[in-house]
Amino acid sequence: MTEYRHEIPMRWADLDSLNHVNNVVYLKYAENARAAIPQLPEGPIGAMSIQFKRPMLLGRRPVVVTSSIEGDRVLQSIGLADSDSVFATVEVTYGGAVPGEPLNAAAKPGSIALRHTDLDATGVVNEAQVFELFQETRVPFINGVLTRATPGNFVVANVEARYHRPIAPQGRLESTARVGRVGNASFTIEAQLGSGGQAFASSLAVLVGFDAATQSSRAFTDAERETLAAAMV
Repeated sequence: MTEYRHEIPMRWADLDSLNHVNNVVYLKYAENARAAIPQLPEGPIGAMSIQFKRPMLLGRRPVVVTSSIEGDRVLQSIGLADSDSVFATVEVTYGGAVPGEPLNAAAKPGSIALRHTDLDATGVVNEAQVFELFQETRVPFINGVLTRATPGNFVVANVEARYHRPIAPQGRLESTARVGRVGNASFTIEAQLGSGGQAFASSLAVLVGFDAATQSSRAFTDAERETLAAAMV
């Protein structure tokens, strides 16, 4: 199996409010690395997932993306130069869009405005940028459910996205979000982006309790668990 190694300089703009590399930026690192691979699997991307292993802080060392191809999948790990630590892994499945689905009428509805900069050279929202739109959908939903939550009390552990059809230029997208499952230390958010009652893309995100002081995971409080459970539909 051939491995491809690509180094990408880090930028200040890559950081979030916790001084960690923003979740979406990992997808941009992976996208840049895939663009340099001589031959990718055939067909458009049908699904993409990312698992976050540990926070990455700003530094002088370049980001290193190691990629390999297995059939119709590209497997990628994201680390730093001169380090064995893996900060995130990405799996991209090619071969075509997955079957469509309707927008969930029982989930909380919303909308998000598209920007020209959301579009790629082909005139559609590319797959990595779709993750940013899902992030923009999740954040206000979480803030609405957990109105007294302290920023940084929850972090995203992994996200899976499925692409049903290309997202072409339009004023606004319909969105849906719902709490799907609640455990003792993690919960899921199911989200969709679409129009006219049909989903163009859907996602499943797993969020975990996080202690900013110790930089480690934590169990939910009883109040958090009850609030999240009440938001399930």
